[in-house]
Amino acid sequence: MVEVVNSIVDTYKSKYNDRFIFYMTGSYARNETDFKDYDISIYDNQNECRDWEDVLYLFYNQFEDDGKPIDAQVDQMTRVINRMSGDTLHNYKDELVKRYVYSSKKLKDYGYIKYENIYGNLWQKEVLLVNPKHRDMGLDKIKRIYKEI
Repeated sequence: MVEVVNSIVDTYKSKYNDRFIFYMTGSYARNETDFKDYDISIYDNQNECRDWEDVLYLFYNQFEDDGKPIDAQVDQMTRVINRMSGDTLHNYKDELVKRYVYSSKKLKDYGYIKYENIYGNLWQKEVLLVNPKHRDMGLDKIKRIYKEI
């Protein structure tokens, strides 16, 4: 089902071996039928941002075979969030977390999201641990799902 994602992940695994761990998360990982995109969370075992622009590059502006976009982010909090129960996630929902995205365009802050260019096309995205939209859906009270790719 996720051939494009799997192809990109295979490319990076052959280049970086086991340095990066790729996870499906979000509505697709929760097996929802009405999902809008494929959320990919990437964890770097070395926590070294010098290669993150490269790792995010192949995901940028890509679509799965069904026409839905792929949304990839480096998220060094993945392992912590993955261990949180719904109650713990709810208690920390207002914490600010940093995620990293690729964009060839200048990203501007909006609402609760703040962007900062790190270098080149790598951007730091500072967001609430659980955004308001997900709170409205009750997702601040359930354990996050991460499926390793």
